[in-house]
Amino acid sequence: MALPQRKTWIVAGLAVVLAGGGTYVYLQQKPQSAAAVSQEKTTDVKKGTIRSTVSGTSQFEARDLQNIIAPADGTIKTLNLTRNQAVKQGDVLVVVSDPELDNQLSEAQSTLATLQSDLADLQAEQGSMTITAPVSGEITLSSNVDAGGSVNKSGRFATITDTSVLTVKLPFLVDDALQLKAGDEVELEADGFSLSRTGKVLSVSKQVRGDAAGNKLVDVEIEIENDGTLDEGMNIEGSVQIGGREAESTAKAALAYDEVEPVFAAASGTILDLKVKTGDTVKKGAVLAVLGSDTLADDIEDKITAIDKQQQQITLLEERIAKLTLTAPFDGVFSTDFADKKKNVLASYPVGSTIEANTLLGGVASLDTMQLPIQVDELDLPNVKVGQKAEVTVDSISGKVFEGEVSQVSTVGTTTNGVTFFDVVISVKNSGELRNGLTATAEILVQDKQDIITLPVEALQRSKGKRTVTVLKADGTKETREVKTGISNKTSIEITEGLQEGEKVVIPVRQTTQNGSQADIERIRQMMQQGGGTGGFPAGGGGFPAGGTGGTGGTGAAGGQR
Repeated sequence: MALPQRKTWIVAGLAVVLAGGGTYVYLQQKPQSAAAVSQEKTTDVKKGTIRSTVSGTSQFEARDLQNIIAPADGTIKTLNLTRNQAVKQGDVLVVVSDPELDNQLSEAQSTLATLQSDLADLQAEQGSMTITAPVSGEITLSSNVDAGGSVNKSGRFATITDTSVLTVKLPFLVDDALQLKAGDEVELEADGFSLSRTGKVLSVSKQVRGDAAGNKLVDVEIEIENDGTLDEGMNIEGSVQIGGREAESTAKAALAYDEVEPVFAAASGTILDLKVKTGDTVKKGAVLAVLGSDTLADDIEDKITAIDKQQQQITLLEERIAKLTLTAPFDGVFSTDFADKKKNVLASYPVGSTIEANTLLGGVASLDTMQLPIQVDELDLPNVKVGQKAEVTVDSISGKVFEGEVSQVSTVGTTTNGVTFFDVVISVKNSGELRNGLTATAEILVQDKQDIITLPVEALQRSKGKRTVTVLKADGTKETREVKTGISNKTSIEITEGLQEGEKVVIPVRQTTQNGSQADIERIRQMMQQGGGTGGFPAGGGGFPAGGTGGTGGTGAAGGQR
């Protein structure tokens, strides 16, 4: 018995829409038989929306995160941290003490203080190379002072005596002395001279002493202005009027100058110019001598250089010590989970314990802005730009869409199983609901046009380099018409010129098979990437024609929905 004859359809290729046109390319081993031709379909020209996105799913992480790491080996001096806590920018979190650094800084500061003191002395010497009179009077130079000679710092240069005023202490009987007061006049006579002068009581001693005759005496200090006739060493006796009677001193005493001021050299050096000689009368502030030094200027310069080097050393030490204090870099939350999610690492480092450099204690994260790092296929990457808006949904927060924005687009990809992906970071303002590790999906809005004339991508054809469609007229006749296109996604394309809303367009129906090899698919995929044109079909094609198999790309020229 004869077996029934079996009809076999052999279509060995794949049919796809080339980017930028409407013509389909077929990879066939045999032409279709007439039985494969299906009835034509039509679609109404109408307005709609074309929206394409690039999406990806990942876990949220804080955009701003700084690890808190021990900066050096040392001892925990301060620890203002708990396992989870809010922090403010500038808060001191950890202070590590390094005894060796502390000692070095202390010694350096002590050395600096000594150098600065030495410099001050040298500068004072430099300002003291001119010796001046501290008081007015008669000068007596020291025996070793002479022009061209040397003087040493703090060495006695001269003595200045104020010869205008002399004083004398005269003893009076206690009963008489107690009736005297400062300012009372005393008549004075010089022993051996027929001189009589008037002095004034400066003070009356409160100490009583006795003399050889058993009298009780009190010393009375008297001041006498010198008219040039008196001199130090003259013996003087005095008398005063008390109650109408004259009371005399019980003994004589020698006159003495009231003020004698030593003059010391404030610097070491050579006497370049000696302005006075012994016996000269000088006024207060008068220049007595000018000194010179061959080494003082160099000594000052050397000391300044040493101070500068010491200050640099201190600055370096202070910077190293300052780095041992860790502060919060910004407002946020500190958590030990960034170091170890299973245990509290702070428990191992109480105050006073030692810690090794680079020990991770946790991290400070600012939750004001979160970021979602997603992976984007290399075919979609050209359509993703920094600044594009994104809609973000969180698995654990139903019914809410968060606004995001593309903040980073990687330029280095990672290849997995022959497909290259690039990292794209979406930034999202946090209203308080988002946390590290939450799973979320971002839809990057690549293009979005509303109220535009659209057609299914399979309705468009390419003829002689032009994009055309077949219009079905009201009388049943057909017209091939050139059109211009705009944006597109994998299913629809915008018609900017050539069609009016309400018209009908014929959609050719073509049959394809699914038995294309992986090499065929990959080759067509490459054709789709290379065939895109401005305002044309998507780079990945608009999908396969009706009855066919979907392509591997599925992304638009402006980033069609994946």
